[in-house]
Amino acid sequence: MSTPAHTLQAITEKYRTRFESRYRSKINKDQWSALNAITGCRKGQYGELGTTCSSCPYSQNIPQSCGHRACNQCQYGSTQDWLERQLQKQLPVDYYMATFTLPSELRALSKAHRKTVYRLLLESATKTLKTFGLNKRGFEAELGMCAVLHTHSRRLDYHPHVHIVIPGGGLHRRRKEWRKLKGKYLFNGRALAKVFRGVFLKALNDAGLPPHKSPKKWIVQCTKVGRGKEALQYLSRYLYRGVIANTNIVADDGTHITFQYIDSKTKIRKTRTLLGEDFLYLLLQHVLPKGFRRARDYGFLHGNAKRILRIVQWILKVDIENTTQKEPQMKKRMMCPKCHSIMNVIGRHWLKPSPS
Repeated sequence: MSTPAHTLQAITEKYRTRFESRYRSKINKDQWSALNAITGCRKGQYGELGTTCSSCPYSQNIPQSCGHRACNQCQYGSTQDWLERQLQKQLPVDYYMATFTLPSELRALSKAHRKTVYRLLLESATKTLKTFGLNKRGFEAELGMCAVLHTHSRRLDYHPHVHIVIPGGGLHRRRKEWRKLKGKYLFNGRALAKVFRGVFLKALNDAGLPPHKSPKKWIVQCTKVGRGKEALQYLSRYLYRGVIANTNIVADDGTHITFQYIDSKTKIRKTRTLLGEDFLYLLLQHVLPKGFRRARDYGFLHGNAKRILRIVQWILKVDIENTTQKEPQMKKRMMCPKCHSIMNVIGRHWLKPSPS
């Protein structure tokens, strides 16, 4: 695999002084932590692993990763583990994806109270869907939902929204009966938006964050997405590895950064160019509050509802043996560059800070 011509880490190092000069007063503690992590990843800031070859005298020290979810060099394993867990819950039914978007008028409030607003956004969206599932005539069943918070558009602008992947059916608990949903749309988007508006505004008010003016336009989209795997793969891309891949950074002229993205409406590849310091500020808008869980499961897909999920799988004749938790895969072994034998880890050490 070829090395990308431009990396987020190199850009962070190059433009950090200009970034700090312009944006120092606008960055919170979590965003500073992400900036420092990206800069120091695999540079010795997080220690080194001492390794030695099992067959020859060769040894080397390997700088450790930062492990920060805003760093695009880290957390590949975490992303794959999450996707594998979700696919093990996959059912042989059509899937839908509902997207609840925070109105633009509330984005300033969201930036000022990120943790609270993000939590309420997730809770209000899933509560709205749960209500529709239980109240739909002839259905009246509990949904299973996998929700993921995204804070950016494809242009990387601040655009908080929640994607929720939903199997096309639900469990009627009293009858232990699976009830199937049909059609191109899970529920009517306009009806969802109307109820979501009321639920979310009430939640903001209860949290002591009533908006000065209620937005008029509330958008909820809910469409069929096939058998679910593709939607889950899409959601997994931005869970743990930042919001932009190095391969999407296409130019750095010493002043400006250009990155590419695919327009959500036209599906055409486009580019956007920003000053280096503005590019870093744009990315840091999407750093989540410390400890905040971006991905959450609800209903019969929740981690505490394994027994109920087994009932659903039994009803749908799912091969449960193939969906049980697999043994963790062996990590890729480090190989000696001299004789190609296995490298063994013999310890970890921290670099001494340079004298001031």
